[in-house]
Amino acid sequence: MRKVVLSLILASLLLSGCSLFRTSSPEEISDAEMATRVAELLATMTTPTIEEFFPDTPAAPSATEFALPSVVETATETPATAVAETEVTPVVVLAETPTETVAPTATLEPTTAFTSTPAEPTPTRTATATATANLTDPANRLGTPSGSDSMDSRDNWSWPVGADSFLDVVFDGGYMKMTGLTNLAGWRLPMVSQQTNTYIELTANSGVCTGKDSYGIIFRIPIFKEPEQGYLYEVTCDGYFRLWKWDGTVDPNGKATVLVNWKQSSAIHTGANQSNRLGVMVIDDKVTLYLNGEKVGEATDASYPAGFFGVFVLSRTSDDYTVKFDAMKFWENPKP
Repeated sequence: MRKVVLSLILASLLLSGCSLFRTSSPEEISDAEMATRVAELLATMTTPTIEEFFPDTPAAPSATEFALPSVVETATETPATAVAETEVTPVVVLAETPTETVAPTATLEPTTAFTSTPAEPTPTRTATATATANLTDPANRLGTPSGSDSMDSRDNWSWPVGADSFLDVVFDGGYMKMTGLTNLAGWRLPMVSQQTNTYIELTANSGVCTGKDSYGIIFRIPIFKEPEQGYLYEVTCDGYFRLWKWDGTVDPNGKATVLVNWKQSSAIHTGANQSNRLGVMVIDDKVTLYLNGEKVGEATDASYPAGFFGVFVLSRTSDDYTVKFDAMKFWENPKP
């Protein structure tokens, strides 16, 4: 069991005016202008400490909060968020809500043999049952998304690209490829409007991964220019997921709170080069987690009622782990 120090470096963009944030249509932007925007980004570094505990079997822990030591602030020219590793005492965390399933219905349709006596009726699954089951996937029932990005290029949502001490981000082959250059985690935020009640979906290819290499969605970051708070939904290569929040404004060292503890899920396509759809539905103070259209957990927390979102990667097991982000969508004001 490894102990991990999380050092968060979040992208901070010095741009004014809500008109810079959009939800759909691409903005015409030159390479020179993009380079200028990237050069204007600031980063804030913190050094929290939490335990990265992976249970052998899913347990039913209780909720807790834990304070984190020392904060160090530095500035760099490119955006990133870092998560580092160290040793700490285990903490107790929040229990999961069992996955909901939809039981298919059955109908009886008589079949007639070549005799005068009808055969016994045999149960048959109906198309109606299948359609109902598919509606448990939010992407199938919410209609057209409010915004989407195929991640074929950086231009649609103006993703920051390039390398820094923690990440290298490029667009290639129809993916946004994000490589963790150290055993720290880093993330990027696109220029997309602030979300309140929303469903966010990320499709990612795990790439060449092993063990606890991970990736996920960071969301409800209250202040784009000062991204010191937010929630993180994380999935590992070998089939675990969790939900936690970070508040870097708490004196003296910031505070992290685990909302859904590490849990294994058969809904995750585990191993290298596997595609997974991560979904987060946030309505008021309720957060519901989805994996490939299946509900896997939920939590209640009212700390951050609205905010911005992005993606992250953590090379926890491999050197220079690269995840391939394939698509991202969001639906505003979804019905639960």
